[in-house]
Amino acid sequence: MPIVPETSLDPIRSRTASLGVGVAYAKRLFEVAERFGLPRAALLRHARIGPADWEATQTRLPLAALVALFESALALTGRRDLGLEFGRQVRPGTFDVLGYALMTCRNLGEAIALVPLYRRLVFDSGYSETRFAIDGDNARLAWVVLPEATEAGLPYCDVLAESLIASWLGLGRWIAGTELPLREVRFRHAAPEDTVPFANFFGCPVHFSSGENALLFARELLTQPLVQADAALNLAMRDEARKALDRLQGEGDIAGRLRQTLLPLMPKCEATLPRAASGLGITPRTLQRRLASADSSFQAVLDATRRELAQVYLRDPALSALDVALLLGYAEQSSFTRAFRHWFGSAPSVWRRGA
Repeated sequence: MPIVPETSLDPIRSRTASLGVGVAYAKRLFEVAERFGLPRAALLRHARIGPADWEATQTRLPLAALVALFESALALTGRRDLGLEFGRQVRPGTFDVLGYALMTCRNLGEAIALVPLYRRLVFDSGYSETRFAIDGDNARLAWVVLPEATEAGLPYCDVLAESLIASWLGLGRWIAGTELPLREVRFRHAAPEDTVPFANFFGCPVHFSSGENALLFARELLTQPLVQADAALNLAMRDEARKALDRLQGEGDIAGRLRQTLLPLMPKCEATLPRAASGLGITPRTLQRRLASADSSFQAVLDATRRELAQVYLRDPALSALDVALLLGYAEQSSFTRAFRHWFGSAPSVWRRGA
């Protein structure tokens, strides 16, 4: 760990101390541990979480507590394949309403594109990031633990990383109803003594000490249809996810709340200041004043939201450039193209070929 002055870390510690994770993820760990003969009470006791503290948890659990639970489960069971078993048992509910939104998408590509929008329902931003990229005919989905989080005292946890990577594949197999062949799996940490269970679970080469946690697979898998695809239900689940994010954002993050309000408005070309303010239950003037106090503006949030979503949508081969323009709230494709050139210095079609 690099040596950083204590005063430099204090603001980071104050932010990371409040980071949380969806409690459904921890509940899945309890179920897995019980399969290995470890009672919930023993796991909570070893992790130094009082039963009353756990019972008081409604929807969020401190991230540090989740790490303690995973490390305690590993220590008490001695099962180095704990994360793999987590992946076998994962279901949409493990990821709260996000899981149901993913399950009802048309295909895997559309489901993966939803993750950056709603990932905070599972893991708060500030500890890790989910990154997706396409290189030729290869696709790569990675989970990156941020250096500033570990510097501030939130440790990197091998078995937590393994559980998340395994759960991505486990959920993907479940919602697609097929095995989903992988080309390679990478883990940032050192290999356990026995790597055979990992090779058996993932069905491909598994590399440790590789510097990242990632799944690599054929780009063509993005078009894999999902068993329970349902356009109407998917819209409803996205709306529920948006509402859940609104509740998480709270009153303090006005830019974040505005962003979530804009998501359903943009495809209807209704992403205007009056409409957004109405959705937030405040007047346009109040919204402008709150944004100004946060060193932002309505147009800045709208542009940033469109820019981020443009990259997500353009990676979906099922969406044309016109589809993307309409989803972002542009009345004409030419307006979207001009904005995209301003953001990235190239036309959407050129960017898409290199993505």
